Amino acid sequence: MRFTVGVLLALLLAAPAQAQDVEHFLKRVDRLLARGPFALFSRDFYRMKAEVERDGDALKLEYAREKAAGRPTAFCPPAKGKPRVSKDEYVAALRAVPPARRATTDTRDVLRSVLERKYPCQKA
Repeated sequence: MRFTVGVLLALLLAAPAQAQDVEHFLKRVDRLLARGPFALFSRDFYRMKAEVERDGDALKLEYAREKAAGRPTAFCPPAKGKPRVSKDEYVAALRAVPPARRATTDTRDVLRSVLERKYPCQKA
């Protein structure tokens, strides 16, 4: 039994976390917004927050890999601190995705586009 649990845990940790499609994520956002201040008591609020953080971590890793390889990066975060994107900026970017493309666009791509606009790389 322990071996099976260990193998399953290893597979989950080894598999890259998949970003969610914008359509479903926005439906979850709308359900939370409808709850008003009580949204903070929802487990889904914390799950969604963790998903956005995972997307951010994946993009940081992508940035570090590209930078280390000497390739151009999609965005250039400031030297001090972490790049910050407000929840309002992020939700507005999600809503800006045309409805016909929301099912095929993932949340990580939307976050990347926000970072590209907010932290563009300087041309040499």
